[in-house]
Amino acid sequence: MSLAAAMKLRYLVLNHLAQDWKRPPREWTEAKTQFAIIFGERFTL
Repeated sequence: MSLAAAMKLRYLVLNHLAQDWKRPPREWTEAKTQFAIIFGERFTL
């Protein structure tokens, strides 16, 4: 598995899980920022 595929899989899993969180972890905001930079217009905050 390539690094890009692994990062995309991590993004998809975290994004799906975040929908059920009442209070997402503080680190999720930082991770979302990184994913937005990496995936550009495919990522919506």
